[in-house]
Order: sequence, then structure tokens, then C-alpha cells
Amino acid sequence: MIFNKKLAVAVSGAVLLMAGQFALADSTTDIVDALVSKGVLTEEEGKLITKGAQSKAKADEKANKSRISVGSFVDNATMYGDIRARYERREGKGNSLLANNTEKAEVNRARYKMTLGINTKSGNWYSDLAMALSAKGTSDNVTFGDTAVAAGTGMNPKTSSGLFIKRAAVGWNATDWLTIEAGRMANPLYSVNAMVFDRDIVFEGLQEKFKYKMGDIELFGTAAEWLTNGNYNRTDGTTFKNATTLLALQAGFKTPIMQTASFKGAVSYYGYGGTATGAGAFSPFTSAANNATRIGIGTAAAPGNSLAQNDLDILDLPAEINFKVSDGTGMKVYGEYANNLSGSARSAAACNQVNTNAVCGLGDDHTAWLLGLVYSSAKDLASVESGKGKEGDWSANLWYQSVGAYALDPSAVDSDIFDGRVNMEGTSLKGQYLIQDNVAFNFTGAYGRSKNRNLGAGGSGGDLALNLRDYTLYQFDLTYKF
Repeated sequence: MIFNKKLAVAVSGAVLLMAGQFALADSTTDIVDALVSKGVLTEEEGKLITKGAQSKAKADEKANKSRISVGSFVDNATMYGDIRARYERREGKGNSLLANNTEKAEVNRARYKMTLGINTKSGNWYSDLAMALSAKGTSDNVTFGDTAVAAGTGMNPKTSSGLFIKRAAVGWNATDWLTIEAGRMANPLYSVNAMVFDRDIVFEGLQEKFKYKMGDIELFGTAAEWLTNGNYNRTDGTTFKNATTLLALQAGFKTPIMQTASFKGAVSYYGYGGTATGAGAFSPFTSAANNATRIGIGTAAAPGNSLAQNDLDILDLPAEINFKVSDGTGMKVYGEYANNLSGSARSAAACNQVNTNAVCGLGDDHTAWLLGLVYSSAKDLASVESGKGKEGDWSANLWYQSVGAYALDPSAVDSDIFDGRVNMEGTSLKGQYLIQDNVAFNFTGAYGRSKNRNLGAGGSGGDLALNLRDYTLYQFDLTYKF
């Protein structure tokens, strides 16, 4: 009897496994009936096994019906995304438009963001489609209650946001060392911080990514041809609409220094083309007629453009050293240096445009740099390098950065740290704790001031409608990833 019970358990497991793999309830019943007729199983044992197999088959059928169907030519599809809730406070001191008196501006708000995407793979080809709630290039946030309420629409009708295309890209793994992508794509460039390009920025065009391993040394590179503004369509039969292009080239490597330490660094070049150098040239000086939410302290007779991308040929050098401190902690020391090789020409274009001592002769600072330190919990060196953790892990990131007025693309810099401005310098701190693997709590604090007090702090920042002199930021984030 003991033998039969053991055999019944074994047969039950095999039959249920077969039912789970093939969902053949009828075949399972035939097998069980045969075993009962041979005396291997009793009728009661046979009924129990048959009932279990049938229940398993029905559950699998229901699960299959609830899955998203994709074409048979697609090998697999993976849905991903995140939802973040944020509370932040921004404070700024400086000059408002057309006024020389010092004023103070404050923004206190709760915000949220969502990204929803799906990746597919088909042989050597793949796609990435993602949607977000905001159309802004450097921010996917939506502010609580930020909407125009019409009569009869009820509470919180959200007309200030919608579902926008974040990414729409197709890629081809041409070889084991070359990948080619086209469309609206995630930023492929290695960086240690968002000083040069905000983390929310995506690019449109074509990009080629390289990776190759020689022993313990990992080589990587990117060549990208992007369109950042405008197009090449004929607009009036005789002229072409102005377009801004961005050529990005990067080459770098990662190598172990010893068993518990590594180095990673790269040389990058970003060249902007097709941009105006006349009336549309960048100037850290803006008028009311130009854009009242930008930096300005100018006059209507001295207009400027705080977002123009003319005369930008940027050499960028990011690098980092990672090492284990103890069995449970690690450290990353990182830095970045950027130099706009056409900074003097950018400064001269600003002077030519404004033609006033509010810009001319006040310097052509075209360098940017940062130095930072991350201390975190880490089980191994790979955790230190990636910055990824598990439930209970934590990290603290402290850095100082300084950005000259003519150093970087003012439309691309970090929209949070220093309100998306150039000509700013200061200190920032970010802390993170993982409540569980996919749920994180973050705190960010920053203080900065204008670097050249004689020039405006130009950029994409519109949250504080001042020509910033001093800036303070506090942010509290709760992020859920799926």
C-alpha cells in the first residue's frame, strides 16, 4: 500500500507536469484510466489526479486568454514603466524682467509622472515604444491641479496633460558588436551626471552603438546623427526652413583596476549645425517681447534668445572610479569636464545681437565641470558600478558643478538642478532608499548661485521667472517601477 501511494504521488506529479506543458486534459484522463485499470492507482486516486489536471488546464487556458497577443513573427514582448509622485519646493532670488530690483520667487507643488512602454524582439530586430504624460523635452512631470477648470467639468479635469510619444524606435543588432537604431530614441551616451543632457531627453534621428571586449577591457562607442529642431522641408517654394542638427561622437572604455575596483571613462564630441548666428543667436539677456518666462533683465530694444543652439562644439570628458569599501558598502568617485570649443564665437554672437554693455566685454566662460562622490550599500563591485540595488539598499550622492554662460546647450541641461540654467554653480545632494526592489524613496537638495553675476542665467527654466542670482531646491520622490 505504501508503495502504491508513493507511486501515485509520482504519477500525479508527472501527469500534472504534462498537463501544465501541453494542457491536454483528455490525454491525461486516458492515461489515468489506464493506470486505474492496471491496478496501479485506485479509482479515488485516479479521480483526484484527473480533477487536478483539469483544473490546471482551465487555469492555463484562462491565463492565455488574458495575455496581450502579438504577431507570430515577434519572439517576445515586454511591458515596462514607472509611476512617480513628487513634492518639491523651489526658491529663487534675482531680477524680474525689465527691473533691476532684487525679488524672490517660490514654487511649492506636488507633481506626478508616468512612463508606459513596450519592448519587442524579432530575430536580430527590436523596437521600443513608450508614452509619457508631458510633451516637454526636459521634464515628463505634470503638476497636481494644473489645469483650466471650465464650468460644469467637475473636480480636477486634467486638460494640462495628455499621452505623448516618449520613444518610438526600431533597432537592428547587426553584429555582436554593432547596433543601429532609428526613430525617437533614448539617449545612448555614457555620462556620470545630467549636467550636459537632462535624463528625460530623447533624440530623433539615427544612432550607431558599438561594444567590444578585449580580455578584461570593455570598449564602447556611439556615433549619432540627430535633428533637434526644425526640418528640411521647403516652406515657401524658394527657401528652406532652418533646422538644427546634432552630431554626437563618443569613445570610451571600462577596465578593472584590481579585483574590487574599476575605471570607466570616455571622450565625447557634440557638434551643432544649421543654427542661426544672427538675430536668433544665444544671448544671456532677454526682453519682454522675446520670452517673459526666461531669464531677462533687458529692454525691448535689446532682445536676446536664451535657448539658441548656435556656436556649440562641445568636448566632453566623463569618468568614474568604482571600488568596494567594505563587505556591504561601495563608493563611486566621478567627474566631468566640458569645453565649448566655439565658446568665444558664441560670446561674440551674443554681443553682436544685443550690442550693449549688458553682454559685451563681460566674459566668455565656455567651460563646465563637476566632481562628485556616491557612497552606497553594495554587495559587490557590479552593484557599485550600476547603482542598482535590492530592497533595503541605500545611496547618497554629493556633487559640485559649475557651468559657464557659453559652455553648454541651455535647452538640454538638467531641468531640476539650478532650474535648467547655464551660468550657475553650486552643490547638490541626492539620497535614495529602496523600500522594496521596485519601490524607491528619493530626496534631492541643491543650492546654487549665478557664476558670472554680470550675465543672466539663461536656459529652459520657466518655473522661476527671474534672472536667477540664488537658487534652492528640495524634492521628495516616491517611485514605483513595473
